[in-house]
Order: sequence, then C-alpha cells, then structure tokens
Amino acid sequence: MTASAGPKFAGLSDIGRIRATNQDSWGVYPDRSLFIVADGVACSTDGALAAALVVELLPTYVSRHLKPDNLDDEAAADLLGRALVEYCDDFRVFASTDDRAAGANTTVVAVMVAGSRALVAHLGDSRAYLFRDQRLQQITRDHSVIQDMIDAGEVSVEEAERHPARAILTRHVAMFPRALPDAAAVELLPGDRILLSSDGLHGVVDDPSLAQILDSHPDPAGACEALIEAALRAGGPDNVTAVVIDTDVNVDTDADADADAGGE
Repeated sequence: MTASAGPKFAGLSDIGRIRATNQDSWGVYPDRSLFIVADGVACSTDGALAAALVVELLPTYVSRHLKPDNLDDEAAADLLGRALVEYCDDFRVFASTDDRAAGANTTVVAVMVAGSRALVAHLGDSRAYLFRDQRLQQITRDHSVIQDMIDAGEVSVEEAERHPARAILTRHVAMFPRALPDAAAVELLPGDRILLSSDGLHGVVDDPSLAQILDSHPDPAGACEALIEAALRAGGPDNVTAVVIDTDVNVDTDADADADAGGE
C-alpha cells in the first residue's frame, strides 16, 4: 500500500466560554506530514508560551532524526520520541535562564504520517484518535494521575470525570527528571482519519459523539468546526482544539494491475 502526495487536514482552536486566554496551540507542517497539538498548563506560569514554543520548534528537532529515507524504519516512532525528548531537554535549559519560561508547562501530541503508517508521540493528556469504519479508537494513553487510578481499578471512568485529581499530569514537557514520551507506530488503512485534541474537546464531548461528528463531516474543516461547536454546546469550560487528518492511504492500483497481468 502506498500513500498519495499527502493527507488532507484542517485544524481549529477556540478560547471556550470560561477561560480568559487561549493557551492551546496547534500546527501542521505539510512538507513533513507533521501535525501537533499542545495544551498549555493553566496553573503554570505561562502555558501559552510553552505550548506555542513546542509547536513552533519541535519540527526542527523532528527533521534532525527523521529523513525521507528512514520513515519506514522499525525505529521511526522511537526517533520521533527522541526528537521530543531532546526538545524538552533544551526547553528546560531555556526555562532556567529566561524568566518568561520559568515554570511554564504544556502537554503535546505529535503525529507524523509516513506512507501507510502514523508515527505518534505524546506527553500529557492531549490525545490522538484513529477513526476507522465509523469507530473511534484512542491511540494515546493519558499521562495523568486519574488515568493511573483508572488503570489500577481505584476509580471508574464515570467517577474520574468528577474526581479532584483529574487534571493532574504525570508527564509533561517541562518535567524533571527528563520527559519520557510514549511513542508508537500505527498501521493505516484506506479511509482512516486521525483526530488530535486537547482535553477541552475530549474532556467534555464523549467518544460516541466525536465518532458521529467525524462520520458525518467528510471535509476535515467542517469536522473541526463541528467538533469545536460540540464542545462549546457542552459548556466550553476549557480552551478547545481539534486537528483532523484524512490520511489518504490508497491501494497501489498500478501494482495490483501488474500483479493481475502477471497472473494471466
């Protein structure tokens, strides 16, 4: 299977109905097929700065590790994770010498579409989802205290929605000791979509509703608008950001035709 020239995508962010500022950032880099969402931590000194910097600068780190000739390597996802680690190391050094960044913090989720695979790396509770055949699958695991409690069976998913620890992160860009992102490769099929979201979206709009919106809005821009509107209708308690990527994986019809001809 091969990919066409590149995925179709859109992104959108909104301040929400309660926050005074928007501390979310998102970025798309078509030349690298790289997509990023970052959610600045509201209780940090300048979450907006931390989020904006990781979206602006992470692509440079990714380019150091991932080249066109190694995107298919088994280690490609680990290389994306390594790029994120190196960015976090440099950000901590910067924060130690610049008052604007001291104490600033953010989550980040980054996806790179490489042929018929998606490379995913993240820190925190911004998420990546795979939408396939009208079904939504979360492909990142939240780095949060409440997720650890859910995994340990200490609280139910329903209880977690109201738990006072639900916003406490266990991994983030500015953490010490150094941040260790999760990184993985996901095999893609024709028709697959990827959704990147801050918790202002997935924290207030449930998975069945997210899936319904992705299914009923074939254009990524329209899907993003509908996703943001759903979060606002649910109260918009936080900044909300969505990036929708149509991965554009196609069957190599030329190769199939050659195979058929050879079999005659």
